[in-house]
Amino acid sequence: MSMAKTLVKLQALAGVAILAAFSPLLVAAALLWKLFGKLFCLSSSPKSIVGEVAVVTGAGHGLGRAIALELADKGCHVAVVDINMTGAESTVKQIQEKAKVRAKAYKADVSNYLELVQLNRDVVTDLGPVTVLINNAGILLHRNSVDPEPAEVQQMINVNLAAHFWTRMVFLPTMKAMRRGYLLTISSLAGLFPLPYNTTYTATKAGTTAHMRALRMELALEQLKDIHVCTAMPTFLEANEEVTHLSNEIKISNLYPLISAKEAAHRIVDGMLRGEREIMLPGLAALLYRLMSLLPVSWQDRAMVLASGSRFKQFCALRN
Repeated sequence: MSMAKTLVKLQALAGVAILAAFSPLLVAAALLWKLFGKLFCLSSSPKSIVGEVAVVTGAGHGLGRAIALELADKGCHVAVVDINMTGAESTVKQIQEKAKVRAKAYKADVSNYLELVQLNRDVVTDLGPVTVLINNAGILLHRNSVDPEPAEVQQMINVNLAAHFWTRMVFLPTMKAMRRGYLLTISSLAGLFPLPYNTTYTATKAGTTAHMRALRMELALEQLKDIHVCTAMPTFLEANEEVTHLSNEIKISNLYPLISAKEAAHRIVDGMLRGEREIMLPGLAALLYRLMSLLPVSWQDRAMVLASGSRFKQFCALRN
């Protein structure tokens, strides 16, 4: 048995060594292919969603509202879902002013599975079967980010992570039956580049990214190639007054300018319809993430602290 285990370990090490040897070639090939595609416009054209029905959670404000408006502009009927009905109705009004599509506001708590089941029934009755699901609802900050209350931590986990399992359970079966659809999850760069003093947020966003990666593999194994799963990972956006204020206070914008909700929504929806699997905003973050991943973990930690440790300390002082 010991000899067998040793052989398996040697085989694993040999596989890793071969991958490491070919990694520079694979990276170079990937970069050249990306550059070639940019120069000669080889990216696929966005698919049409005219007449499709979308559910957008957290669509009563900010990025969710901007995405709902973007979908409506492309001819998609929109179920505007939010815990804040006033905000949801305002989004519907804006949609009706600019697009000739059907839109309706729905109040639902995305962390409540039974409310989502009822939401699906209502949307099917009002607008039709859902073939576009936008998981956008989320909680950004605790009242005290340094020492949050246990109830606040649990609420963030429920909304930012668990809710994605419930929406998947409720809306994905219809897409599978129709053998088509789009499932877009709004994650965050915080799921890739951890934010000190925001451990719950970081963990939930890392979880949603991993969830979508696993789901893409499942759909590939089931040969459901026309159900597209996309994860958007934006940096801080000009979509939340508190976040914008904090970003200005600790000068996050000095690292990279804040992106508007409208600009982010346009890029995200366009990428989703082109079949992109993951979208990082800004695009420069994708290259930085891949380069950082090549470093030892201790180096990655040190680089993050050196690059923005002072800003994290300022955040801690402001949110304590």
